[in-house]
Amino acid sequence: MAYRKVYFRIRTNCYNSGWSSDVGRAAFKEESRRLFQELGWAVTLGGNGSCDTAVKDRQDLYLHPSSFSGVIDEASIQPLQEQLSKARTFRCYYFRIRT
Repeated sequence: MAYRKVYFRIRTNCYNSGWSSDVGRAAFKEESRRLFQELGWAVTLGGNGSCDTAVKDRQDLYLHPSSFSGVIDEASIQPLQEQLSKARTFRCYYFRIRT
C-alpha cells in the first residue's frame, strides 16, 4: 500500500470562516461522519470546538468544514471521492496529493 498526504478542499453550505447556524453545523457533522462511516472509517468526535477525525487502519483525515486533510492509502482516494460526491451539506471542489 502506498500512503499519500491528501487535501480535499470543500465548500460547506453554512460555513465561511465560522458557522452561520448551529443547525448547519450539526447537519455537516452528521453527514460527514455518516459518509466516512459508510466506508468503514471510525470517526473520533472533536471536542471543545475542534474538528472530528476519521481513521481507518493507518489512514487519518482531519475533517474541517473547509477541507479534509491527512494521510490516505492511494487505493482509497477514488472511493472516497465518489462517496464525498454524494454530500448535500458540502461540495468537494478541489483535490490534491501533497508532495
